[in-house]
Amino acid sequence: MSSFHGFPELPGPQETAFCKINEVYCCGNIRYGNITTFTNSTKSHPVINVARDVHHHRTSDENISMYIDVEDNLLKKITSVLYKQGFLEALSVAADPSFNRDHPLLSVTASYALKVANIFTAFRYFLQPHLKDIGPKIVANYSRTRNWGSAPIRCLAWHPHTTKIAIATSDDNVRVYCSEVSFVSTLKCKAQGHISTMSWRPFSASELAVACDQGVIVWTVDPNSMFTKPSSSNAVLLKRSGHSPVTDVSWSPNGDLLISCSGADTSMLVWDVAMETAVPLRRVAGGGIVFARWSPDASKVFAATSSIIFRVWDTKKWTPERWCSRGCRVAAACWGPGGLMLFAAKGEPMVYALTNTGLLNGTQTSKAVPVLDTSKVELPSSDIVGGPILDMCWDPTGKYLALLFEESHLIAIFCTTQLMMQLKVTPCCFVCGIDNEVPLTMEFQKNFAEGACLTIAWSSGRVQHFPIVYTDGY
Repeated sequence: MSSFHGFPELPGPQETAFCKINEVYCCGNIRYGNITTFTNSTKSHPVINVARDVHHHRTSDENISMYIDVEDNLLKKITSVLYKQGFLEALSVAADPSFNRDHPLLSVTASYALKVANIFTAFRYFLQPHLKDIGPKIVANYSRTRNWGSAPIRCLAWHPHTTKIAIATSDDNVRVYCSEVSFVSTLKCKAQGHISTMSWRPFSASELAVACDQGVIVWTVDPNSMFTKPSSSNAVLLKRSGHSPVTDVSWSPNGDLLISCSGADTSMLVWDVAMETAVPLRRVAGGGIVFARWSPDASKVFAATSSIIFRVWDTKKWTPERWCSRGCRVAAACWGPGGLMLFAAKGEPMVYALTNTGLLNGTQTSKAVPVLDTSKVELPSSDIVGGPILDMCWDPTGKYLALLFEESHLIAIFCTTQLMMQLKVTPCCFVCGIDNEVPLTMEFQKNFAEGACLTIAWSSGRVQHFPIVYTDGY
C-alpha cells in the first residue's frame, strides 16, 4: 500500500488549505478565505510576499560574455575576461580568431597553452570531480531550494526563540520580518551574493549567519534599532582560501560554534566567530562537503558530501563514523528526537533512518533502515505526489515530518511517533499552492507553542504559514 494512502482529499478548484486543527483539514476559497477564520495562532505572524519587492535581478554568470565590449582592443578584452571569468576563459579569447585577427602568433600560442591547460584540468577533475562546477553552479547543484537559480526566494530561516524570520531573495538581499515590529530590516553588503542558506545564532537576538559566494557573513543587528537598512559595518565576513562558495552554514544548538560547508572544499570548517578563526575537519574520500546538521543535543554532526559518502561526527572528540549511501549522494537529512537521524538520497524515493541497535545485549551498532517509501503516485484529483526527495524537515517536537519533492507541486506532512526503537509514520495532510504555484523551500517554526507551524516559500514570492494546532479540550 502506498505511503500516501489515507491522506485527506485535496481542496477543490478555487480552494486552498489554510491549516489543520484537531484532525480537521481546514480549506477555504482562495480569494475570500482567510486563516483567521479557523485559528488566531498565526495572527501576529508577518505577512510576506516578496514579489513586489524584488525588482532587480543579478545577471546570470553564464551570460557575462555577451556583455564584452567588442569595440575594445584585444588587451582590454583579455583583461576583462580574466578578471570576470578566469584564466582559462582569457586564454580562450586570446586563441579565438574572431577576437584575435591581428596577432596570429599570440592566437597560436594561446591555443597550444589552452590545450595543455585543458589536459591538466581534466586530470584534476578526474581526481577531484566535485571541482567541475564553479561559483553559483555549485550552489544550484546542491541547494535544497527548488529551482534555486530562478527562485524569487533563495532560502528562509526562523529564529530559534522568537517569532522572527529571515528571507533571502534573488536580489541578494536578506529581509528580516518580526512579529513585534512593523518595519522590515534589509541586510545587504557588497560581498553578499549567491546566498545559499542562513542560520540564526541560538541565545542571541541579533546574530544571523549568511552563507554566500565569498564566504560566511555574520550580521549583528540590534533588535531595538529602528534602522531598516543596517550598515555593512554590522557585518563580518568569514572566508578562507578554497572554501567558496559556501553551500551551508549552521550554528550549534549551544550557539558557541558555527559550521560552514562548501561543495568545492573537502574540509568542513568549525568557526570561532568571536576570534574569526576556523578549524578544518578534513577526510580524504568523499569530495566536497555539501551540508551539515547538528543533533539537538550538539553531541553529533551529520555531514553529507558530494559523493555517496556521508559521515556522523562525534563532537566530543571530533571523530567521524563513515557511511555510504546507495547509488547517489545524500540530498536531504534532519535530526529528530532521541538522536534519530532521517536522510534521503538524491533521485531515490525513500527515507532512511540511522538507528542504534543491540542495546539489550550490551552492544551498540548502527544501521540505516528504510522507514518511508515515497514512490510517485497519482491522487484521485489527478495530482502527482511523491518521487525523489529534495528536502525534509522535522518540527522541534518530533511529531511532524514535512517532505518537499523534486517534481511534485505538493508538500506532504506525516505524523511521526517513536515507540521503543521503532519510528511510526502516518499520514497527516498535504499543502498545495494557489493556481500554478510550486513550493521552493520550507522550514518549521522553532518557537510555535500551539503545535507545529510549517512556513513555505512559493514560486510566486508568497510565504505561507501552515499551522497544525491542537486545542486544550481536544
